[in-house]
Amino acid sequence: MPVEVPSASDVDAIDARTKALESAFDDLSKRPVPSAATYIVRPEDYGAKPGKDATAAFQALMDDVDKRLTPDAGGSVPVATVTVLLTGVYNVSGSIMRPKSGRAQGLTFRGMGKRSSEIVMTGALPLFVNQDRWMGVRFYDVSFRSTNSGASFLYSSSTGACQDWNFTNCEWRGSWKYGVGLDGPQTSNCNSEFVFTTCTVTGSYETAWFWSGMTPANAQQDQFLNYSFRDCKMEPSYGDVLRFDKGGSINVSGGSWIFTGKRPDGSPSRFFYLPAGSHFDSVQSLTVTGVRFEPRDAANMVIDSAWKGMVQFIGCMDDAWAFKPYSAGDAYAPHRYTNPSGVRYQGCALTGRHSYVQSEAPSRQSIVYDQCARTVATRRTKAAFLTVTGSKASAVKVVHRDDRDGIV
Repeated sequence: MPVEVPSASDVDAIDARTKALESAFDDLSKRPVPSAATYIVRPEDYGAKPGKDATAAFQALMDDVDKRLTPDAGGSVPVATVTVLLTGVYNVSGSIMRPKSGRAQGLTFRGMGKRSSEIVMTGALPLFVNQDRWMGVRFYDVSFRSTNSGASFLYSSSTGACQDWNFTNCEWRGSWKYGVGLDGPQTSNCNSEFVFTTCTVTGSYETAWFWSGMTPANAQQDQFLNYSFRDCKMEPSYGDVLRFDKGGSINVSGGSWIFTGKRPDGSPSRFFYLPAGSHFDSVQSLTVTGVRFEPRDAANMVIDSAWKGMVQFIGCMDDAWAFKPYSAGDAYAPHRYTNPSGVRYQGCALTGRHSYVQSEAPSRQSIVYDQCARTVATRRTKAAFLTVTGSKASAVKVVHRDDRDGIV
C-alpha cells in the first residue's frame, strides 16, 4: 500500500495552524470566552494582581460562575460551565466561596502544580463556605496555605447536597484552626463521597485537618460517609488528622503518616480520633491498609476510638521510632479503644501497648490480632502488650492468630 507523503503546502498549512494556536494561548486572559460552552476563567480576569489581596477578584469570579450555570439534561441540579485555572500565588483575606441558595454541581479548580499554584489565606475565616450547595467539585494540582491560625479551609454544611468533592495532588500547609469541616443541622445530612488522592498535609491544626460532625447538639449525622484517602502524605506538625464525631465510613490506603512535632500544650495529636459522640451505630467503619505511621512523640497516637463499629488495620506499621526509650515504657499506648465492638489487626508491625477500656457489657465484640509482630522485645507477651481496664474488663476477649511472636 503506497504511503501518502504530505506536500510542501500541507506542511506549511500545519505550521501556520500550530503557530495560530500557540499565539491564542500565549495569554489566556485575552482569550475570547465562548458564550455557550465550558470555558476557562482565571482570577486575573477579575482583577487579581501579584502580591495584592485577591479576595474581591475571587468573589467576582465565583459570582460569574453562579451566573453561568446550565440545566443538567439528565437531572434537576444545574451544572457549572467553568473551569477555574490558577497559574500563580494568590493572597486572600476572606471567603472566596460564599453561601448562596440553590444547588449546583460540576465545578473544577485546576492548578499548574504543587506551590506553583497556591492560595494563601491571611484572614480568620473559612476559605470556602459550602452551604448546602455545591456537589461534584474537583481540585487538581493546587496548594493551600494559611498564615492565620484562626482560618479554615472548608466549612461545609449540608442537608442533602455538599457531596462528591475530590482532591488530586493538592497540598495544605501553614497554621489552621481546622482544614475541612463537615456539619449540618438535620438527620438527612450528606457531606459524603470525599476523595483525596496523592495529597500532602503539613502545618498545624488547632482541632483537626479533617473534622466531620462538628456540632455535638446534632444527635445524628451518620450519613456522613464514604471518605477515601489514597497514597497521601499526612505529615502535620500537630493536630488530629481525621476526626469523626458522628460516625463515618473511612478507607485509607498507602502513604506516609507522620507527626513532625507535638502540640504546644502537650496533649496528644491523633491520626484517627473517633470519639463517642451522640450518633447511631449504623455507619462506623475504618479500614486502613498498607500505611506507615510515625507518631514521633510519646504523647501522639495512631488511634483513639470509642466507635461501636469495625476498625481494622491491614499490613500497617508504627515501628519507625521503636528505638526511642518511651516505646518500651508502660505508659506508651499509641492505639487506644473505649468500649469497642470490632477491632482487627492483620500482618501489622506494632510498637507500644494497646489499651482497651471496657465500662459497658460488651455486645458482639471481636478483637483479633492476626499474624502481627511487636517490634519491642519487652512487648512480646500478652500481658506486656495489652492493657485492659474498666469495670467490665474481665469480659474483654482478645484472640491472637498465627502470631509472629507466639502469643496465643
